[in-house]
Amino acid sequence: MIGIVQTVAKGGCGVIHDNDRTVFVPGVIRGEKIEFSVLHRQKGVWQGKLQRILEPSPQRVEAPCRHYGDCGGCNLQHMAYAEQLRCKEEILAANLKKIAGFGRSEPIRVLASPPFRYRSKIELQVRNGSLGFFRKKSHQLVRIGQCLLLSESAERFILELPPLPAGSNGVLQILGNGTELAARMRSDTGEIRWLTPLRALFFDFPPDRYRYGPEHFIQANLLQMAPMLALLAEHLPASPEEGAADLFCGCGFFTLPLARRCERVLALESDADNLLALRANLVLNRIGNVEVRAQDALRAELPPLGLVVLDPPRGGLSAATIARIARARVKKVIYYSCDSATFARDLRLFLAQGFGLRELKLIDNFPQTDHFEIFSVLGNKA
Repeated sequence: MIGIVQTVAKGGCGVIHDNDRTVFVPGVIRGEKIEFSVLHRQKGVWQGKLQRILEPSPQRVEAPCRHYGDCGGCNLQHMAYAEQLRCKEEILAANLKKIAGFGRSEPIRVLASPPFRYRSKIELQVRNGSLGFFRKKSHQLVRIGQCLLLSESAERFILELPPLPAGSNGVLQILGNGTELAARMRSDTGEIRWLTPLRALFFDFPPDRYRYGPEHFIQANLLQMAPMLALLAEHLPASPEEGAADLFCGCGFFTLPLARRCERVLALESDADNLLALRANLVLNRIGNVEVRAQDALRAELPPLGLVVLDPPRGGLSAATIARIARARVKKVIYYSCDSATFARDLRLFLAQGFGLRELKLIDNFPQTDHFEIFSVLGNKA
């Protein structure tokens, strides 16, 4: 079959209209004329396979990683970086319109990233002593000889790692701060084996200093951490006059700057390892105006607050959580999201509760993949 790629959808596949079917084909770019085959229908969606590119896009490039197409980590390396950003902006705009009913006349502002060597943390699969990443949509291991998303020091560490014992299975977790590495092997049975002398690293964003280990949640793009904090700082109160909450606070990435600009801060986190790191980071920075609760933020009742910061997992929030935020008479919500569909769903619920969208940015924390982060500011109209 022959078709023209209409757009690239969430998931990184090109969309082709074939008579009464919509077929999703990976590895293509908008506007390309391709030959493709239809494989099967999965969850109501027709999946296709690229056979031949008949008319390539000027935005097509040779993928620089030799594992591209086998490894399941990247899915946009065949696009020039500018085209990747354009696709992501289009995906976000489409979900805002389709799911939230929110149309925008002006382009969405984009905070771009260096396209390679940006990862702060990586997890590699270990199967029977072999190291690599899973093939897309499978548990079949692809052994790697390079990964261009890692820092050069992390990539070198992997390549120079002594052979792992035969029969070992688990995950290799590597954390880097730009100069140092901490790495550990977590077996499928829960056993931990450290592979570096350092077990935690410091990340400095003055005036705050953070201590993270490979087991903690950390923003995936080391080079975008400072810009993400700068976006937050633009919308914090000028003086510590009101209360704030940091929901899904992790190890305190947003909690620390919040505490320096707000009178009191409520920090909610349910993961035990992150809670330990959060409390240690508060002590490290001599911050005492934070109430830490070991609690699921999706189910928490909130006191009256001036500001709420949200950075939930990919599943986003819930209608009940958003209703509780509204009941707390929150004046402003700063929402970081890593999924455009759940963000659009939550935005629709916030709008229904009387909030308005004040600012929106696309933060490209995941170059070479279809994933990205969203920064938004919502104000209560009440």
